[in-house]
Amino acid sequence: MDIATLISVLAWGGLVGIVFSAIGAAGGILTSFGLITLFAVADPNAVKPMTQIVVLATALTFVPGYLRRGAIVPTLGLLLGLGGIIGAWAGSTISARYLADMATFRPLFGLLTLAVAAQIGWKLWRHWQGTRAGTAAPMQPFIGGVTGTVLRLGCMCFTYAGQRYRVPVLSPLAAGAAISFTAALFGVGGGFLLVPYMASVIAMPMHIIPATTAIPIFMSLAVSVSNFMSRGAAIDWPVLAPLVVGAIIGALLGPWINKRLPNAALQAVMGLIVLAIGVKYLLF
Repeated sequence: MDIATLISVLAWGGLVGIVFSAIGAAGGILTSFGLITLFAVADPNAVKPMTQIVVLATALTFVPGYLRRGAIVPTLGLLLGLGGIIGAWAGSTISARYLADMATFRPLFGLLTLAVAAQIGWKLWRHWQGTRAGTAAPMQPFIGGVTGTVLRLGCMCFTYAGQRYRVPVLSPLAAGAAISFTAALFGVGGGFLLVPYMASVIAMPMHIIPATTAIPIFMSLAVSVSNFMSRGAAIDWPVLAPLVVGAIIGALLGPWINKRLPNAALQAVMGLIVLAIGVKYLLF
């Protein structure tokens, strides 16, 4: 690998690390895009575990920063992760067998990203309309940490910024299974689905989502990567190693960015990135 390519791989890894650690999503989508489009990794069954290894390394790097300021809901993350273990195994098994052709993989991946971008855009539009009409509160920067986390039979609760959240236990278990299945099918981390679930279904603010998503992502990707590797995935280590290094460096900056940007800005960035990649995979 020449110096120019090495710098490009490191820089792309840095972008992946910053985006994923700041918003808790799009790390896998950006990594897959870079591997396929920028660095010409042609085998989908190599792209998938390589992407997931980058996401794992990034998650392990940025979570401590969120832990130090209490911006995480561990119980919710564990419930999502428990639901995701079976989904990750099933999704990676089907993916390795039936999505091994790039001509099939690319348009399906593009459609999935566009659907997620549309969901994010619709949510931001409704909030903007509500703000103009005076029926929705402005989205604020990070305020304090998560407190009062309780797990009871059938329900878990936590408090953030003076608001009490109640989540039925079956909801994250089922969502974790469905999301990890889809993520493993396409060889990504799953944050691009976990974040809309937390932001839209549970109505959590973006400032406490990234580290919470990292827990189920780590649990499901450990299963998925192992399954892909056991099925003979050919990892391109000369590309993967600098990509991981860049992602780790970028992941050190993401929590700082997350703390200072308002919730709407973080969601808008995620939506724009996912939209651009979906258009690229479908039209170009």
